[in-house]
Amino acid sequence: MDAAISATRSDDTSRLKSQIGHYATFDCRSPIMPAIYDGTGSRTHLGINHPILAQFLCPVRELKAFSEDADKAQKKLQNGKIRMTASALPAFLWPGDLPGKDYDDNNMFEGMFEGHLLERVCVFSALSLDTDVPSDYAPHLYKSLECVWGGNAGDTHL
Repeated sequence: MDAAISATRSDDTSRLKSQIGHYATFDCRSPIMPAIYDGTGSRTHLGINHPILAQFLCPVRELKAFSEDADKAQKKLQNGKIRMTASALPAFLWPGDLPGKDYDDNNMFEGMFEGHLLERVCVFSALSLDTDVPSDYAPHLYKSLECVWGGNAGDTHL
């Protein structure tokens, strides 16, 4: 049983790897550059070493540094001057056309866990589990499908 669960999880994540660039981008028509998945199997260009993903992972309260000077902020993440601790929540948890853009320091719970990447990966996970998606979640599902497969998924009957 454990082997079957592990194989299923591995299959789900391997299918997500090649599509993550579509899921992570806010606007499907503008892919993230440089590419997230380059097919090499190397991960050295990911995380805080990737200019866009670094902004996703940046503690939301430090996100202002990216709007001032993205390269300098990325270097601060890499050298530990911007500390990434368990209590420093990453920007991708909040919504905004750039992750965390809609974050309100006076009310950190407003919009928390509503970041578009979380929504899209949850939809992917639900689809990979072959579960029924609640009807109130359908708009998120269609937006995710449009990003990955293009076209107007809203006209598609699943």
